[in-house]
Amino acid sequence: MAKPPKSMGENTPVTPSIHLLKRKIGPSPAPRMLTEYENELLRRSAHEISAVTIKILRQKDE
Repeated sequence: MAKPPKSMGENTPVTPSIHLLKRKIGPSPAPRMLTEYENELLRRSAHEISAVTIKILRQKDE
């Protein structure tokens, strides 16, 4: 899994998958369809965000 640059802090709202997707896509001059790999990065990011959200909610319950 790709890791965000060291300059990104713990509270940065970018998951490793979104960081990789942003690097891969970059600015686009025109709309286009995402590739299967790019779609997988979006799905992976959703799972990463869910895991962090669950962890935070569990910590609040303690």
